[in-house]
Order: sequence, then C-alpha cells, then structure tokens
Amino acid sequence: MKRIVLAAALVALGSASALAADLPARTYAKAQAAPAYNWSGWYGGVNAGWVGGAGGVSNDASIVSTGTEPISAEAMARGATNNTTGASSGFIGGGQFGYNYQFSPLFVAGFEADIQGLTGAHKRSSSIIPLLDHDGNFVTNSTTTRDLSYLGTLRARMGVLVAPSFLLYATGGLAYGGVKSDTTIAQSVTNTDRPPPSTLTSGSFSGTRVGYVVGAGGEWMLSSNWSAKLEYLYYDLGSATYATGGLAIIDLGPTSLPGSGTAAVATSSKVRFNDNIVRVGVNYHFN
Repeated sequence: MKRIVLAAALVALGSASALAADLPARTYAKAQAAPAYNWSGWYGGVNAGWVGGAGGVSNDASIVSTGTEPISAEAMARGATNNTTGASSGFIGGGQFGYNYQFSPLFVAGFEADIQGLTGAHKRSSSIIPLLDHDGNFVTNSTTTRDLSYLGTLRARMGVLVAPSFLLYATGGLAYGGVKSDTTIAQSVTNTDRPPPSTLTSGSFSGTRVGYVVGAGGEWMLSSNWSAKLEYLYYDLGSATYATGGLAIIDLGPTSLPGSGTAAVATSSKVRFNDNIVRVGVNYHFN
C-alpha cells in the first residue's frame, strides 16, 4: 500500500511540474522614471518681442547778446527749458547664446549675450518753448525723434529652480547700442502787424552708447534639449546733449528787453536713450 501511495504522489508531482512549465511567464511592468533635467551646459536660440516706454526729452533755449552791451539777467531768465515725454513702441528681435552651471539641485548660475535689431522704436516730443516777448508773441515748437538701430547685452544670470523643469532668474549687466536723435525747432511771431519771417533750426546726434541692463524672467525646460523663456529687461544707455542751432536775431536795433543790443536765441536738446523690453525666446541646449 505504501508503495502505491508513494507512486501516486510522484505521478501527481510530475504532472504539476509539467503544468507549470506550460504556463506563460509572469511579466513585471517597470515603473517609468521621472525625466531628469540637466541645466548645465552651453545653449543658443532666438527671441522676439516688444520694446518701448515713456522717456524724457529736454529742449533748452537761452538768450544771447550780439550787441555792444550784455543782455540783463531779467532778459536771460526769459529763456526756457521744457521737459516733455512721448511714447515709443516697436518690435525687437534677435539671437542669444549663453552658458548655465547647475551647482545644486536648486540653483543655476551663468551668463548670456545677445544682439537685437529694432524697428519702429522711436520717441517723438513736441513742445512750446516761451522765449521772448517782443511786439508780438513768439511761438516756438520743437519736435524730437529718437531711434535705436541695434541693441546688444552681456549679462549674468542667477536663478532658482522652483521645479526641476522651471527656472526663475534675475539678470543684469552691460548694454550697448547704436543711437540717433534729431530735433527740429520752428519759431514764429503772432499778434503783430508786421511779423518777421518764421525761423527754423535743427540739430542731430548719432553714435554708439554704452550703459546697463537689468531684468528678470522664467524659463521652462520643454525636453532634455529645448527650453522656452519669457523675459523682461530695462536698459539705459545714458543721454546725449547736442546743439540745435540758433533762431533768428530778435531785434536789428535796440531791443525791447532791459539793456541794449541785439538778442538771439541759442537752443539745444538733451535726449535719454532708455526703454523697456518684453520678449519670448527659445533655446537649444548642447548638453
């Protein structure tokens, strides 16, 4: 009997083993790891946006004597300085390259350089400068146009990773650009029977200016190699003062001003080259 039971057990064990061999192997699904974002390395890309704001234009006028006796202080005080503003708005676009170094899980530092072209970014300012009160009223209008042909920056960047794929950063550094400004001043006399001819004078300035730029932004890592950013910058390239000529001599004989001698008007303009930039950009990371 024992031999019969042992034989039956061996047969059952063999059958179970054969059945197990015929069953398909159990598969195990591996948990997919979260993507790793490496911010360190070189990158380059393009950007485009808006540039503009409100800035100041200062037009100065002073009375000068061309006669044998100086003009009095009272007459000199009749010169004027007008500070005016005018809105500017235009398109800005260009390219950038830079380097990031992620020195901890939270912080990223680096630098970025860019060069931009601008269209439509200018500032016009029109004002009335009260100059002299002769037999009639002198009306003086000035118009100033300010242009920036290109803008470049070299900036440091320092940011914090609020998420592995999202960087908030502050930036600042050097700014430079090609600037130009033109001013036209027209003067006429009203409320008089025999008005003298209207006079027109102008002046201009162009050159390269160097200043500073500051700003902040956010950058999203879209994949291991691509990112997109939204950025605000404020740049200031300083100011330029240039002569805009002299207006016609006020009197050919003794003037109606205290003191004697003829009087003329010398004018100049002071323009500040500063604006705001809001732009978006795309970067390719070579890491």
